[in-house]
Amino acid sequence: MSEVVVKEIGGTGYVLKLFPTITGLRIMQSLERDGFTPETIRDTIVKGCGIGSTAMTEAKFDTHFRGKYREMMELFAEILKYNNLFPEADGEEGNEEGSGE
Repeated sequence: MSEVVVKEIGGTGYVLKLFPTITGLRIMQSLERDGFTPETIRDTIVKGCGIGSTAMTEAKFDTHFRGKYREMMELFAEILKYNNLFPEADGEEGNEEGSGE
């Protein structure tokens, strides 16, 4: 996935980024252990996108998403999908051979 992917959400174009491997592993661990905490959501967005050629920072995150929680969560989900950290909606995850039931 070396192409630039721009996702438009709420009228803003976000450039999605692939995480470095250790960052992706830490986000996976945090999601599995703690769920959708404010810190995990912020870190995922700050490390997983930019706005045009501008980096997303923690300070920019706080001002940019003020009152835009729906857009923030949509972007969060898109970043997880782009980094293959979010299960696809078209089926259940699990053993491909089935459970035998």
